[in-house]
Amino acid sequence: MGILSGLGRWLGLAPPPDPATRQAIGRAVEVIDPLLKMVSGYERKLAAAVAPALAYCAELAAAIPGPLDVSARGFGADPLVHAIFAGPGDIAEMLGRSREVRQFLADPAQGAAAEFFALLGMRPREKTVLGTALLEGVLQTEVPQQLLYFADHTLWGLGSSHEITRQRLRDAAFDSLAYGFAARVTELREQQVTAALAPESLLQGFVEWLAAAGEHLHLEPTEVCVDRMGVISRNPAADGSCSILKFPKLFGRDRRQWTVLVARVSRQDAVAALQRQDQANRYLLI
Repeated sequence: MGILSGLGRWLGLAPPPDPATRQAIGRAVEVIDPLLKMVSGYERKLAAAVAPALAYCAELAAAIPGPLDVSARGFGADPLVHAIFAGPGDIAEMLGRSREVRQFLADPAQGAAAEFFALLGMRPREKTVLGTALLEGVLQTEVPQQLLYFADHTLWGLGSSHEITRQRLRDAAFDSLAYGFAARVTELREQQVTAALAPESLLQGFVEWLAAAGEHLHLEPTEVCVDRMGVISRNPAADGSCSILKFPKLFGRDRRQWTVLVARVSRQDAVAALQRQDQANRYLLI
């Protein structure tokens, strides 16, 4: 191997991709078009674009806030967790209904760690409600207010350690880039753009797509000030009762907005939530 590596450097060839890059290339090729393998030296050509794209995805995964303690205790202590869920019962309901949590806890390979980690994704929503507010020193009722809440809570990428979950987020971010380009290829096929569908053209197109990874997948920081009821403050500087929440929105091939955080979950809480869900399901069947 040393002789071959030296010969490659002498000939000006790029070194073979590392295992992580090679695995990412393999996944991307299967998603986009297996015929990419017909291109001579396709792995080396893709590696020059895939390696920096993976590095970008690792930075993106590292920038996701967390881990947050997603529990009844966290709901009472952390304003962000308090804003994400309507009440502690909603945390238990999310855990009990999560297929990913059920599969994770049933896997013997996961052992019996006291906690696990996951990407928590949800969709931010706002709605207008009528409430009470102090305006110019006068307490008024039926004042229009904007209420922040979150829906469609989803757990993904469960891991027994924080590091494992971050690595899975990196890989998932890269796969999202590959799927995004694959969607573009599907559009070309529907338009019957034959020249652009040749393996050599697809490979070059994917290289250019990855070079602009930040345009196709990125996080956008968000900051909002809300009170304990989720009402958005009109004047955060003067409102001492509100808490400033900072969280990112993820923008990718799914055009709908996702708020993403890394959650820390107690195994005991998850097991109890699954048991309650199973019991509720049995009552429904009786």
